[in-house]
Amino acid sequence: MLPTTNDTRYDIVFLRCLAIVAVVCFHFDLGIFRDGYAGVDIFFVLSGYLMTQIITRQVMSGTFSLLAFYARRLTRVLPALLFLIVVFLLLIYFLLGIKLYDFCRFALSSVLFLSNIHYYQASGYFAASSQLNFLLHTWSLSVEAQFYLIYPLILLGIGKTSKKQFNVTMPMLFVLLLLSFGLMCYAMQTDRSFSFYMVPTRLWEFLMGGLTFVYRPVWVSRIAISLRKVLGFVAIVFLVLALSGFLEIGYRGWPSASTFIPVGLTALLLLLSPDFRFYRSFLVVYIARISYSWYLWHWPMLVFCTYFAWDQHSTRVLVFLLSIVISGVAYLLVERRRYFWKPRLLILGLFLTACVTFSLTRISPNKILLTDVESRLTPFLRSYSVQCAPEQYDFGRGHLLANAPFDKFDRRQLFEFSDSLKNYLLLGDCHAGMFSATLRNLAKKNNVHLMQATADETFPVPGIRSVFQGPTQLMNYMYGSYLPDNLRKIDKVILAANYVSYGKKELTNYINQIDSFFSAYHVPIIVIGQTEGYCIEYPVVEVLHRRFGIHRSDYLLPARYHANQFLKCSKISERYIDVYNLPEIMHGDGYQAYLYDADHMSTFGTNQYEDLLQDRIFGGNPKP
Repeated sequence: MLPTTNDTRYDIVFLRCLAIVAVVCFHFDLGIFRDGYAGVDIFFVLSGYLMTQIITRQVMSGTFSLLAFYARRLTRVLPALLFLIVVFLLLIYFLLGIKLYDFCRFALSSVLFLSNIHYYQASGYFAASSQLNFLLHTWSLSVEAQFYLIYPLILLGIGKTSKKQFNVTMPMLFVLLLLSFGLMCYAMQTDRSFSFYMVPTRLWEFLMGGLTFVYRPVWVSRIAISLRKVLGFVAIVFLVLALSGFLEIGYRGWPSASTFIPVGLTALLLLLSPDFRFYRSFLVVYIARISYSWYLWHWPMLVFCTYFAWDQHSTRVLVFLLSIVISGVAYLLVERRRYFWKPRLLILGLFLTACVTFSLTRISPNKILLTDVESRLTPFLRSYSVQCAPEQYDFGRGHLLANAPFDKFDRRQLFEFSDSLKNYLLLGDCHAGMFSATLRNLAKKNNVHLMQATADETFPVPGIRSVFQGPTQLMNYMYGSYLPDNLRKIDKVILAANYVSYGKKELTNYINQIDSFFSAYHVPIIVIGQTEGYCIEYPVVEVLHRRFGIHRSDYLLPARYHANQFLKCSKISERYIDVYNLPEIMHGDGYQAYLYDADHMSTFGTNQYEDLLQDRIFGGNPKP
């Protein structure tokens, strides 16, 4: 992720080593560096420092060329990235063809250094799980590349290279830093995905590094080396504590005001420049040297293991060690010879990515994929959430999506009470919404008028708070205004949620609140239970089961089972419909599956519960 320089700064070497170890250990969940994601923020500070050093030295010597600067950055970053993409493109093609389309989309945005924007636009509750994206980690490369693009223009006063213009530009970095930091704090309250992925909210971290380079000579000249070593050692201790989770820097979300802790400590270490002997140890230097390759390779290797159910702790440790070896080989093959590899990788990587992407979007999948089961299930996995889910959930009318504002919810349908039919209300999060189509059909058969108020990731309880503002407002509106005013017109309420998202104590409190609320109005409630979930998308589970014999249960998330067992024994047990992993449910027919992602059912799945829902909600057989 970072450029090399002619002058070896061993404090930078150490920080690179610490940052990459923290990030990788965090991703592998090894029990250390619980806040290791902040290692990326350390890299951002180092990039700002080194880019400022490179640009200012060349500007002062009169040798700076904007095009040459861009070319060097591209040569530094692109060959290793393309090599990784080509290797995993081939692996996925032969072993996991059903994921080829997604990988190609992500690869294209990564090669163009737009993946952070792509992931921001795709963020939301129904977006594919980040744990299943082979190239999710390239968002930070895209942020850095975009920083490389704009930073010289900022430093040089939009392209002017005189020393006078440069000196005038430098104080503006303080203003930009404060503006970026303020925007980050504001976005954390309004749009957390924007705050995480986008350059404007991350720019202050790079600028912290840039300003550190400018003012480092003053610190070094005025502070004795002995004092710098003492302060430096203290800064290292606190930085390690922050990355290890002891300072709990991530409790407000990330990035946040707490991000200043690792960023500030990194800048302080760069300012002090203490020269500790352990900075020069072989292990520290080697890990820092392969840090970019290790960052690139560790994550897709971990995702690959997740898909093939190699996710035990012992396996993760083995893959962790293997990732170091492979990263070292990749470093020798590509990074050390990046000028040799550059034209070949550029041509090969872009050609393969473009060809496969074009093929998957223009040609029937069975002409590319290697097995019949993949060619049949790939269209279902690719298209269901876009083509079928809107009608299933009743998007824009009865169901509110995660990032949609409250005013996008159609409240009018909640007031369309029937005078001649019973009025039922479906209330809950997206796990209630996914039963919407099936319940609408049953309601029609039973001469029942069904209304719906469901929203992503929002438990149906009074006073709920969610990370999504619109769904929070909807549920608070339901309990604060709509239900008290209209419950006398409602004959039954059907509730459902993804209960596993909440602890036992919190869930018990929610159940008590719901029970007390509806009991006060003498309105009966029925609760649709916890559904099962998988660690990867279920259509992929089906493919891997049929191709490689991996048992489906190897992918089940055990927490869902425990949540279901807890609810079955709770005070709502008599009103609770147990739908967890019922043996009579058919998981797929070769062309569609009962879950279209890792934990949301398709109508193929929910329709199989018709008899159970008919009996428990509507009672007996429907009227002819």
